[in-house]
Amino acid sequence: MERQNTAERRHGAHEQERPVAVRLENVTKRFGDFVAVEGLSLDIYEGEFFSLLGPSGCGKTTTLRMIAGFEEPTSGEVLVGGRSMRGVPPYRRPVNTVFQSYALFPHLDVFENVAFGLRRAGVPKDEISRRVREACALVKLSGFERRKPSRLSGGQQQRVALARALVNRPKVLLLDEPLGALDLKLRKEMQLELKNLQHEVGITFIYVTHDQEEALTMSDRIAVMNEGRVQQVADPATLYERPANRFVAGFIGQTNILEGVVEAVEGGRAVLRTPGGLRLEAVLTNGFRPGPGEGVEAAVRPEKLRIGEAGDNVVAAEVSEVVYLGSSTQYILRGQDGGRLIVHRQNDREAAALRPGEAVSVAWDARHCLILGGQRG
Repeated sequence: MERQNTAERRHGAHEQERPVAVRLENVTKRFGDFVAVEGLSLDIYEGEFFSLLGPSGCGKTTTLRMIAGFEEPTSGEVLVGGRSMRGVPPYRRPVNTVFQSYALFPHLDVFENVAFGLRRAGVPKDEISRRVREACALVKLSGFERRKPSRLSGGQQQRVALARALVNRPKVLLLDEPLGALDLKLRKEMQLELKNLQHEVGITFIYVTHDQEEALTMSDRIAVMNEGRVQQVADPATLYERPANRFVAGFIGQTNILEGVVEAVEGGRAVLRTPGGLRLEAVLTNGFRPGPGEGVEAAVRPEKLRIGEAGDNVVAAEVSEVVYLGSSTQYILRGQDGGRLIVHRQNDREAAALRPGEAVSVAWDARHCLILGGQRG
């Protein structure tokens, strides 16, 4: 995949001018016959919150471990700050890693856990004290310096792990699903805190997660991975609104996938005919230009569909299932051609909830229906 794909180009030429913190050049990692990462090329910029997102086994943690030095690439190059890391051990790289397990020393208090790396590096005692207290203040742990990890909550332990990594002033901070052990409410709070912390310290964060909401909340850019390959690299809004292929469309939130054959292409739009005979309009994205007669897939998000309203595309349907989600209600509809459509409707209207078996019409605008081009993932 190109290092600067079509979605990224929308950010303009200034992206090209930003200093690169980490560069991966055609990196491949094999474990015997198994290819964990294949031909990965990527630039991660200085001061960026960058996430590697994908399902278990997609290669994201292996990629992080190669940057950290815990694994060596089978081929290709990892560069940090423009310098090749080939043969450089983890402790000599300008990076630090925060793990999901936190890996705190239970017999040491917060101060000594944070100071551990500085003491090993022979930093003077007065400087250790100053830097440890600064790091604790940064992660909101002032006053907790003499507590043992066993007397801290999960969120506080996570902050200790962050402070221990930041106190060494790394060029890049690597985070391997550090919020995975926290409950949902605390995890959401820590997402915002992590993003604010990254802005405050100004260093590059590379974050590994399988949680798409987590990645969308915190990241400046995201690389979506599947089966060892990057499917798309873009900012959160572009990934959600303009997915490159079916995998990205399905992994980032919910989506309706519509299959059809192109009847005509005019400007930036295409007319499709579905197997059930429906005629639909959709927009072309990501540089993909199918010709008449070509089979394609189109995607439309559930919240873009409207029940009982007009639009470029209108389909008669029957309500199959109703799922109350709090702020919204999810309707699963069976279209007139037998296809399945998911609709999200905000619960801010006076209209009564629909019931299974009820006949409805569902509409959406062509600008929200995207032809998925390139690899399907």
